[in-house]
Amino acid sequence: MFASGHRHQPWVWQVSALCFILGLLVAGSLQTVTTIRRSGMSSGRVGFGVAPSPHLTMTLRQREREISDLREKQTTLETVLAEGSGKLETLNTELQKVKLLSGLTEVHGPGIMLMLQDGKPRSNRAFEAERLTIHDYDLQLVANELTASGAEAISINGQRLTSRTPIRCVGPTIMVNNIPVVPPFEILAIGDPGTLAGGLNLPAGYLDELRSIDPSMFRLEKRKDVLVSAFAGSTEVRWAKPVAASAPSKGRSGDR
Repeated sequence: MFASGHRHQPWVWQVSALCFILGLLVAGSLQTVTTIRRSGMSSGRVGFGVAPSPHLTMTLRQREREISDLREKQTTLETVLAEGSGKLETLNTELQKVKLLSGLTEVHGPGIMLMLQDGKPRSNRAFEAERLTIHDYDLQLVANELTASGAEAISINGQRLTSRTPIRCVGPTIMVNNIPVVPPFEILAIGDPGTLAGGLNLPAGYLDELRSIDPSMFRLEKRKDVLVSAFAGSTEVRWAKPVAASAPSKGRSGDR
């Protein structure tokens, strides 16, 4: 039925072929990014890694920009393809919604900007320096609080957070999406500005703790419009497979 409806529209197959080619280009770029990441990481234990060199970091960010451009072009072609059929248009609308929820689309809207930076030690005591340093778990706490407050999109220093985003330390370096980030940390979140700010300012919450340590360690702003970049990392899924709607669940306790 699909083929007969577009038998006299060769452009459909041409655009489909272009989408396929762009997909291959994205896959190739992602492979390059993965190779660069692995070459810039130490094989030692976590906590004793060596931070990637500036050259590798610059090359990695360039490849991420290329991936973002390719995905944008692919989205445009998908939209053009959908304009040829009502059913395809519906499918494309759902596809773009899934891409938005997955963090693959650049988005904007009202929200907040939170800037975090290390405090200034008043003495040489190690304990004080530890408290005045922004760690990976600080970023995790903020991301969790924003998500619980209804944030629809979050980024840290331009790195879009997704369901698979790791936030961790490798030696002295904080990694987000396996990309090194350095202070100051600019956290952008889209959602209701009042609700997001309220979640961060809960009594005895995270910002309350920073105020008691050093108020200069953060700056929080409500904004009418926030731009959150798209996720530029790999979306490859190797092990997880979708479960058919009619298939019985095999993940219950006691199943072997």
